[in-house]
Amino acid sequence: MKNLFLVSIILAGGLFGCQKSEMTLSGIGTGNSTNTNTLSKKILVDASKDGGAWWFPQYGSYSANIDHQGKALADYLRGLGYQVDELPRGATITTAVLNNYSNVIRAVGFFDYAPAELDAYKSFLSRQTSLLLVNDHMTNTQNDALSAYLGLNFEGAHWGPVTSFQSHAITAGVTSIPYIAGSVVRNWDPSKITVLGSLPLTGGLPGSTVAAMGIVNQPSSRIFFIGDIGGIEQVHQPFVSNLTKWLFR
Repeated sequence: MKNLFLVSIILAGGLFGCQKSEMTLSGIGTGNSTNTNTLSKKILVDASKDGGAWWFPQYGSYSANIDHQGKALADYLRGLGYQVDELPRGATITTAVLNNYSNVIRAVGFFDYAPAELDAYKSFLSRQTSLLLVNDHMTNTQNDALSAYLGLNFEGAHWGPVTSFQSHAITAGVTSIPYIAGSVVRNWDPSKITVLGSLPLTGGLPGSTVAAMGIVNQPSSRIFFIGDIGGIEQVHQPFVSNLTKWLFR
């Protein structure tokens, strides 16, 4: 569950804005792996731009073995046999790092990507890869470059739960997903974005909705997006099980 006290600290003083990560990238690939079978069982959690939703309450130095808000999801995936590597806040995304994975979880873009980091993601998505792009509230921050590149213009802070779903393998058996101050996509290109879960548009016309989660239609990669990290971190079932089976190759 996201920490509202932490959010208030961030908004008041920009607590994490200039913090340098003390966690090294030891154990995280930096070469060019080509073994498809090996890559399929590896997941990189890109929490490099995290504002607290993944790593809280850790701050300054980061350890995957110590309690943090993203640990339940990471441990769930490890229990399924995946090798899960978690990037610390402040790490730099490079093509050399991403080349060692075919599966990435982007855990919230509170801080933006440098142009070279976005280029690294473009290279990653040109392969047969999988990306779970998770965002959070956009109350006092701007949409990040990776989301914008994918046609996802996240905005605002909306509360759920999400109960309106389109039929899909990911939503099978799912009746509700918590949505706690998550961002949404108001306008999208239906030829590129398939919305699987929506919320009512506050103040809009009756029946108007905004996108909470869905698929980015991309020729080489599988890309799923959701604007709130809560249901993912809480390993809300059967949603997370369905998503894992569909997304990760």
